[in-house]
Amino acid sequence: MIRLPEIRWAHIVTAVISGVLFSLSFRLNQFFDAQFVYAAGISLLFLPAGVKLLAVLVGRLPAIIGLLVVGIYLGMGIWPDKPMSSIVYFAVVSLMTYPIAAFSLMRWLHIRQDLSNLRYHHIVWLSLAASVLNGVAHNWLYLSQGVTLSEELWQKSAAMAFGDFMGCFVVVALFHATMGVLHNLRKHTHTTEP
Repeated sequence: MIRLPEIRWAHIVTAVISGVLFSLSFRLNQFFDAQFVYAAGISLLFLPAGVKLLAVLVGRLPAIIGLLVVGIYLGMGIWPDKPMSSIVYFAVVSLMTYPIAAFSLMRWLHIRQDLSNLRYHHIVWLSLAASVLNGVAHNWLYLSQGVTLSEELWQKSAAMAFGDFMGCFVVVALFHATMGVLHNLRKHTHTTEP
C-alpha cells in the first residue's frame, strides 16, 4: 500500500525536476538565438516547448505546477517592464495550452495514460496540436499586451507554432527513442539470463 507522504514526495520531486529541466532547456536554447530567433519571444527552434510537452505527458499535474513556477520566474527576466499580473498571465496561457492540447488529443487518439502505445505519428500530432494552440493563444495574448501588432498576428503565430513544433518533436522523439532502446535492452537482458 502506498502511503500519502510518499505520494507527496514523488509529486514534489516531479515538480522540481520538470521545472529544472524546463529552465535548463530555456538557457540551452538561448545559445541558438543567433540562428533561430524570429522576433521577441519567438524562436524557430524552441526546445523548452518540447520539455514542457514531455513533462506534461509524463509528470501530469505535479509537472504542470513545477513548469508554472519556473515559467513565472523566467518571465520576470524576459519581461522586466511588464507588471507581475501580465507575467503570470503569460506563464499560465503559455503552459496550459500544452495539457489542453495533449490530453484532448490523447483521448481522441486513444493514447494510454502510461504512454505505452505512444507511436511516432502520435508524437507528430501531439507536437503539432500543442504548438499551434500555443502559437495562436500566445500571440493573441501578446496582441492584448502590446507585444505583437495586429498586422503581425498570424505571421508571428505561425513562426511560434513552427518553433514550438520543432522543439516538441525533437525532445519528445528523443525521449521516445531513448525509452524504446532502454525497453529493448531490458527485454534483451531478461531473455539472455540463464
